[in-house]
Amino acid sequence: MKRFWFTQWVRMLVVSLLLGGLIAGIAVPSRSDEDPEVRMGREAAQEIERTLKLITDPALVERVNRIGQEIAAVANASDVPVTWGIDKKSQFQYTFKVVDDKDVNAFSLPGGFIYVNKGLLDYVQSDHELAAVLAHEIAHAAHHHLVRLGQENEKINRRVTLPALLVMVLSGAPARDLSNVMLGVQLYQIAKINGYTQEAEMDADRAAIYYLTRTKYNPVGMLTFMERLARDEARRPERQLGIYRTHPPSRERAQAMLDLFRQLNIPVNRRAVARILPVELREKTIQNHNLTEVYLDSVPVFAPADSNGRSSAERAQQIRERLDSLLNDGVQMYDIRLSSDRRTVVARNSPIVTIEPEDASLYGKSIEELALQVSNAIKRALWNEVIQRAY
Repeated sequence: MKRFWFTQWVRMLVVSLLLGGLIAGIAVPSRSDEDPEVRMGREAAQEIERTLKLITDPALVERVNRIGQEIAAVANASDVPVTWGIDKKSQFQYTFKVVDDKDVNAFSLPGGFIYVNKGLLDYVQSDHELAAVLAHEIAHAAHHHLVRLGQENEKINRRVTLPALLVMVLSGAPARDLSNVMLGVQLYQIAKINGYTQEAEMDADRAAIYYLTRTKYNPVGMLTFMERLARDEARRPERQLGIYRTHPPSRERAQAMLDLFRQLNIPVNRRAVARILPVELREKTIQNHNLTEVYLDSVPVFAPADSNGRSSAERAQQIRERLDSLLNDGVQMYDIRLSSDRRTVVARNSPIVTIEPEDASLYGKSIEELALQVSNAIKRALWNEVIQRAY
């Protein structure tokens, strides 16, 4: 799975356009009233779209464009501090396109040209998460990150690459020495530029959160998306990228988001924006009894018997509602316990499940044994979720 957002080949294409004359001010035929940065992005988009297959599915395109335009309007109207980039206010007319590619990826070009892969649309778990990705891409354009990268690349060429080449040529150095020097210069250039791209990523994360706080979308969607990326990265063999790393590790980015949420007093409710610890009901048969079983994520919690005039389905639905409410309030594993009579599973003094004699008879266990089993099942599901986020 590729990294999402900036990709190396997009960055190099745009930087080459910059060095081709846009920063230097060399005349490029175009409409006289067109913003040079928009012109650069448009030309890069034309080159890129020669190799991309775009999706025209109206539902997908409408979803991306609708959410993107809502955030773009905020970005155009907002002043968000620039920690890396160019602190210049520009109001771009943003365009959003969907690429027929299964990789979890998206990228932004100067001037507001943004592309989202179909694979990313399949990966996000809510409009909140998609809004977070789009806000990040918009921030890249609004803070002029690729233009700044082009400027930094030009500085390196002017201050390091060209002087080194000139010295070696004028000194009459052997071709092998010249080759070694140029390799060293190239590695230096890669290290410096990739260091800048990591700063750009952190700035885009931060700006995106500020944008999202001014929309109907929950900025916690950025956190859950990044935590899932971090989890997936942790499951793959570790690669030491060194100077070739273009993005900070996802776990570091997630931690920075948590720090900013605390600073801005943004409550972190992951279940509001992602499929985290879903409570589901499934049909089950025990001893010829048709029951409804409560699942917490993938963990079976309890299938209650018919009791006191209430069906298994009715009791299971009540358990589901109680669990949902407690989970939304941030209940933790250590909150789960048994009542003093050892027949009710409670959390924060709120009952979740009360074991009835019919339940004990159906399962062939004592009321206390069954209550403890239900308690342990809930704790196990909560622990699994903690492990998932440990990346």
